[in-house]
Amino acid sequence: MEIEDIKLLIKNELGYLPKGRGIDDLLDLAREESYTRGQAIIQEGRKCPDIYIVTRGIVRFADMDGERERTFAFALPGSIVMSKHSFVMDLPSYYRLEACCDTDVLVIDRDEFWALMERDHDMALWMLKYAYGECFYQEYKNASVHNGTAADRYRRMLADRPEITDRVPQKMVASYLGVTPEYLSKLKRDYFKPIK
Repeated sequence: MEIEDIKLLIKNELGYLPKGRGIDDLLDLAREESYTRGQAIIQEGRKCPDIYIVTRGIVRFADMDGERERTFAFALPGSIVMSKHSFVMDLPSYYRLEACCDTDVLVIDRDEFWALMERDHDMALWMLKYAYGECFYQEYKNASVHNGTAADRYRRMLADRPEITDRVPQKMVASYLGVTPEYLSKLKRDYFKPIK
């Protein structure tokens, strides 16, 4: 993928890019990695302090809810993701970040990232706004995905992120919506049922 395409994806996440060369300098630090469906990018229980930028594909965040795995978020191209436990506190990751389909990411070493933030004020400010944007999306997800009936949540997902329902295994979509795969199949049948 071309650098300008990656910059556009990143810009679409927050609405703007930092001034100057900051984003170019960030991308210059990155190395490319590719993952296949089901492959862990970040493994729960292991330290992984690096930063990832999704450039192709879809990844999911999953943890264990008692005895069952729970999908609690997705990241699409342009998303910047990390294990916050590892990145911030150098602890093992609480969750798993997994490729839902063939996925490409750019990987940036945490120490190199911090060195860039220290020398580029505009880039540091942009990353702060990006972090606040992530907080917004967490609250938005709680207000939309975890609110209303299962049918309401499914309709919002189709409206907001249709690529997830098209490209992610249905058991993961069902887990994210908090329903069984069988119930998700019923929601899909009802939603796409022709009107008579």
